[in-house]
Amino acid sequence: MEAGATSLRLWETQYIPGLLQLPGYATAIAQATLIRDPDAIERVVEARMKRQQLLTGEEAPDVWAIIDNRALDLLAATDRDLHRRQVEHLAELAEAANTVTIQILRPDVGLHPGMGGPFAIMDYGDDPAAAMVFLETDTDGLYLDKKPEVDRYRKVFDRLVSKSMDPDSVPTYLRSLKS
Repeated sequence: MEAGATSLRLWETQYIPGLLQLPGYATAIAQATLIRDPDAIERVVEARMKRQQLLTGEEAPDVWAIIDNRALDLLAATDRDLHRRQVEHLAELAEAANTVTIQILRPDVGLHPGMGGPFAIMDYGDDPAAAMVFLETDTDGLYLDKKPEVDRYRKVFDRLVSKSMDPDSVPTYLRSLKS
């Protein structure tokens, strides 16, 4: 569904969004979520890297990702070297001339509307009726396409935008985490 989207709005609480992951991070996530078969891990990582090709295509979608700072903390607690590489990758994406905007939700904002969990809003052209929300689970996903549902998630995302770090500050902030 991502491949046909013209716009992706991503909110992640525990992970760095798949479209922004380095292979090492995708591998670490697969292992942490109890995927043990090396072939299955390789397939997961390959699929994730293939998905990322849509960011550099001629019709790359407009991607706005908000990442809860806890996702960065979890990675730092797991593997400092991988954390440094992944954080630098995010900083480079955030400052590059591309279609990606990144914001970080700092823990000091307190309670917020995104506490219900991660989601992705996908838009397809100028038709608001074609929009859908994707909720990922450990083994499957749920697609919501009813207007009230999509509108609710748009409202949550908009509020998260207002509570998150200014996108222009993100590269400097991310690089400050590497030390």
